[in-house]
Amino acid sequence: MNKQEFLATALKCEINDDRLKQVESLYKVNVNEIVAKIISFADTVDFFDEERRALSYDEIINASSYFEIDVVDLGIIPLIDVYDCSYLVYLTKEDKWARFSTVDKIVYMKKVDIIDVI
Repeated sequence: MNKQEFLATALKCEINDDRLKQVESLYKVNVNEIVAKIISFADTVDFFDEERRALSYDEIINASSYFEIDVVDLGIIPLIDVYDCSYLVYLTKEDKWARFSTVDKIVYMKKVDIIDVI
């Protein structure tokens, strides 16, 4: 599966209301439909194109523990491991996509379209 196929498949899935409510409560934000579907699709696909890895639902919910940084305070929801200690994240305050480096603890490559970041 490549990244376009991953996104197409994720966007076809039904939104899991329980997961969505928990994520929105934890991150204190209403997410857009793309984020909702990726969260709902979590655990269905693991690895895909170019060594990308979709995070599990548990990793999304417990990201602050895994990254050892308050992702809620940073305003990011990590969704995909893009390797080299970087993650595709949704920027909750800007409604944009970006990458987050767990080494440098910085957000970079901010884009409007998810395909430009993945």
